[in-house]
Amino acid sequence: MRASTLVLALALSASGLGVEAGIAFAQESEEERRPVVVPPQLEGFVEATYPAAAQEQQLEATVEVQLTIGVDGSVTEAEVTEPQGNGFDEAALEAVRRFRFRPATVDGTPTPVRIRYRYVFELDEPEPEPEPEPDAPPPPGRLEGTVLTPEDDQPVPGSEIIVTSADQSIARRAVANERGAFRIDDLPPGAYQVRILGAEYGDTESTETVASGEVTDVTYRLAPPPEDAPSDEPVFGAEAVVDPPPREVTRRSIGREQLTSIPGTRGDALRAVEILPGVARPAFGTGALIIRGAAPQDSQAFLEGIPIPLLYHFGGLTSFIQSRLLERVDFYPGNFSARYGRKMGGILEVETRDPRGDGLHGVLELSVIDVGILAEFPLGENAAGAIGLRRSMIDVVFDQLVPEDLDIGLTQLPVYYDWQAFVTYRPTDKDRIRLLAYGSTDSFEIFLGDSLGDDPDIRGDVGLRSRFNFFHLNWKRQIDRRTDVDLDLQYGPVRLDFGLGNLIEFDLLNHQVYTRAEVTHRPTSKVQLIVGMDSYISPYTLTYQGPPPCQGEGGNCQQEIDDSTTRLEIDGVATRPALYIESAFDLAPTRLVLGLRTDYDSTIDRWNVDPRFSGFLDLNEQWRLKTGLGLYSQPPEFQESAPQIGNPDLDWIHSVHTGLGVEYENDDLRLNVGVEGFYKYIWDRVVSTEGGVAPGFTNDGIGRIYGMELSVRLQPRRELPLFGQLSYTLMRSERKDHPGDGQDWRVFDSDQTHIFTLALSYRLPRNWEVGAAMRIISGNPYTPVTGSIYNADRDTYLPIYGQNNGIRNPLYHRLDLRVEKKWKFEAWTLALFLDIRNVYNRQNQEGQSYNYDYTQSVPVTGLPIIPALGIRGEL
Repeated sequence: MRASTLVLALALSASGLGVEAGIAFAQESEEERRPVVVPPQLEGFVEATYPAAAQEQQLEATVEVQLTIGVDGSVTEAEVTEPQGNGFDEAALEAVRRFRFRPATVDGTPTPVRIRYRYVFELDEPEPEPEPEPDAPPPPGRLEGTVLTPEDDQPVPGSEIIVTSADQSIARRAVANERGAFRIDDLPPGAYQVRILGAEYGDTESTETVASGEVTDVTYRLAPPPEDAPSDEPVFGAEAVVDPPPREVTRRSIGREQLTSIPGTRGDALRAVEILPGVARPAFGTGALIIRGAAPQDSQAFLEGIPIPLLYHFGGLTSFIQSRLLERVDFYPGNFSARYGRKMGGILEVETRDPRGDGLHGVLELSVIDVGILAEFPLGENAAGAIGLRRSMIDVVFDQLVPEDLDIGLTQLPVYYDWQAFVTYRPTDKDRIRLLAYGSTDSFEIFLGDSLGDDPDIRGDVGLRSRFNFFHLNWKRQIDRRTDVDLDLQYGPVRLDFGLGNLIEFDLLNHQVYTRAEVTHRPTSKVQLIVGMDSYISPYTLTYQGPPPCQGEGGNCQQEIDDSTTRLEIDGVATRPALYIESAFDLAPTRLVLGLRTDYDSTIDRWNVDPRFSGFLDLNEQWRLKTGLGLYSQPPEFQESAPQIGNPDLDWIHSVHTGLGVEYENDDLRLNVGVEGFYKYIWDRVVSTEGGVAPGFTNDGIGRIYGMELSVRLQPRRELPLFGQLSYTLMRSERKDHPGDGQDWRVFDSDQTHIFTLALSYRLPRNWEVGAAMRIISGNPYTPVTGSIYNADRDTYLPIYGQNNGIRNPLYHRLDLRVEKKWKFEAWTLALFLDIRNVYNRQNQEGQSYNYDYTQSVPVTGLPIIPALGIRGEL
């Protein structure tokens, strides 16, 4: 069986005086000459993997996709315009993204274009039994000819010639060469419909007869489009949009196909970022995102360009959104675009897909961790919707396994919910409107009894509750062939409630309003200008009771409980507007991107400006050099700058990112290799004052992060259905809190010198898939306790700390396995999977636990083996 591309619509639409195929050039008067335009030509075709379920059901389909072709002939963007379902859409996208074209040109200059392409999936007909033939079949004939312009008989290179028989059983395609000539051999005798697609020179159709053993030679003169045709409407195909050149030195993406198959993640797409270079392992139970040695609060996750407050549910086992709604996850460990601001670590951008509108689809998944349901459905001719809901099962499973008479002090086990409701509407070919509504809830509670451990001052419960619900409206519109507009508006309440016995009460409620507007304009084929603004406005109410907050990272934040506990109630509005501009210059083989971003933060009443630069040099079709240099800044955390508990006179925290790397990509092997070195310097870090004296926090701290990363990725192909990702990071992350006091550099709380990951996933026959992932990581550093002081008034001991982060936990290593089996039925699919985390039950040390007077300690170990057995049904 095969995937065929016999029908191709490389349709470059035309207007009266300009080319609507993404070729950006200045309008010319009627007296000036017509530019010499050569459409793109397909040079490297990739055969798609036929979807197994469709193959078993003997299904065929034609998937129409919209492609953006860069100046180097690579496909920079692909989108299905007419979904067919049954796995055809994903297979077609996977193939066309690896196509190689000879780029379109205007007057000999390579130019980005957008085209439509029809990928045809056809099943091979079984070979018929040989039958005796009284006479040999007649010899085939040949159709050849020339395609000329209508006015001066000039050749039209790159024209598409599509030939089909009357009964549609035969379809052939050819592309005219530089002389406008084409040739199609081995045509059985008969009548054929011939269609010529000549871009701005127009299209034409004709009927030709091919005789046995003869050559049919024809000349076609294309008919130009009507002069009064509307200039903003395409004659055929899609209007032109130029995809922006690379904005970041390093972008690592995980596509939809691999998002849900990484072992140890239970099919959770956002957990799959763990396998990428530069991603450190967070402390036990936190689920934090630690990128290239930066603190968790220094990095940010985005959903469709909007910041999200929480990436994972409690403990980091599961992300906040169902993975089957995602298109891909892009990861920027440094030197990212001016589009992203207020962070100086790394960026995780999550892109959702449009709901399927070709019928009713659904997924029901049940495991020992959680249960989820997802439904997708059409909403008329131009709209589709999706609804998802998920709830954790930990409390249900725990209640069934733990005896009722066993008192473990838990009044509520971790419970989480999340929900999603998406709608996509396309009123015209130039507009897409999306409504994304989603939310997440987490709660956890422990009953302490009379006291916490040996501390009699802490009684009651430890509780953590977090909740957010967002409503996001997005409108993308193509104004003309040179200009696009992208508008976003999001609103939602966010609440965080934390209590530690009778000592600490923290209750924060804020109503977040986030807006973004971005305009992309292409004045010429070599220049792209992006201008945007984003705004964050958040009215908030904070209730706080407890000791004054102190520096968390590296600060050994432990304060003796006394009668001076503070209680505050604060109401305010935080406002953070920003403007950014980015200009990309495509000077093949070099690409330069210059960016500038300016931000304002009302909590500290200060502005900030960050310039950024990145450059790319294509050595050939497979090798690329890249470099970047830029400033990245973020405001202090809320508790650091809020009046009464922090210092409102703090400044922005600043860092400089530098990077230099090389990439190798082999399309035939579907192999990508990248090596990059990086260095970051941080200044104006917020640290606690010595002894916690007023103002509590200052911008005295500095830091530095340096290292290298290796990434090797193998994508599955038809002859080798193997996905592989090898990542290695060698890194050092260091800090000085008060460098003026002669301090030495100390390592960051989550500094991990070596981070090695190898993930493999292989598709076996009969719908089996197996995978394994191995992680070997340096242990996190920690500060030892060298002694204690007895407090006679309270009958407790206070620790005396040794060298800050002077000891490191032993090497961390873990093996995860995943096995999945699918059964294909006529209208639905059943899957059974087993995902085992920490297969050999490694007791990885996460820290130390001390007795009441700190004279003895025992290791605290992380999660044991976690087998997650689940079942999934897909409609």
